[in-house]
Amino acid sequence: MFSDTERAVYIQHIDPEQREEYLEAHNTVPDGVSQAMKRGGVIEFELYVRDDIAVCILEAEDIDAYLESIDDDESVEEWERYVAQFKHEGVNVDDDDEPIPFMECIWTLSDDASV
Repeated sequence: MFSDTERAVYIQHIDPEQREEYLEAHNTVPDGVSQAMKRGGVIEFELYVRDDIAVCILEAEDIDAYLESIDDDESVEEWERYVAQFKHEGVNVDDDDEPIPFMECIWTLSDDASV
């Protein structure tokens, strides 16, 4: 992790019957989504999948600024509604309280002496 960035992690539960469709959808993430993420200050985004669990790791200059920049972004909303059909739970752009279900970090091991 870059020292001047923030990291957020969230899990999405994939519908086991739609797993292949979820994976295939991510072969062609729309440019508008990637551009919106970059405009929002995303440095790195990783998506890991095992069975019906998808783990997303988001690293950005400022998570709150990122969330504010993608709020109501048409490309992001369209994408999230599209991939929602392959999931039981995860990002929900229609949830005003918690559109992205971020996890709480409870432990870290780091070789950085300042931590």
